[in-house]
Amino acid sequence: MEVNKDVQLAFEAASKARVNAYAVYSKVKVGAAIKVKGYDQVFAGSNVEYCVNGISVCAERSALSACVTGVGKPEIEYVVVCSNTEPVLYPCGVCLQALSEFCSPELEIYIANKKQIIEKVLYKDLFTHQYGELPKVLDE
Repeated sequence: MEVNKDVQLAFEAASKARVNAYAVYSKVKVGAAIKVKGYDQVFAGSNVEYCVNGISVCAERSALSACVTGVGKPEIEYVVVCSNTEPVLYPCGVCLQALSEFCSPELEIYIANKKQIIEKVLYKDLFTHQYGELPKVLDE
């Protein structure tokens, strides 16, 4: 898939982060890169596995934490997710919910394998019913 120079640079950042992933249990290495509107910097992250799987962190949330640390509340322009798997991996529901705090439904998410970006999807097509404001409780 052909992409512009900035998305290609984000892919390279995600790919580098993927190489550094700590995936000693599953061997599934994922890197992610997030471009924030109004900033030239791309924020990358990798998955980090622990022997207690529930405390592991996905690459997308790792990159998102770097964004928040770097710029405060980011407005995400696009995301690149790069995995060493076949088929490639898409963001999980937890990561999509986390991204929902900082993106529009039109957010472009680029999905890649180790060699290249292979697909572009929109956030709204992956996660159609995210939680937003707390619902009104009708009765107990």
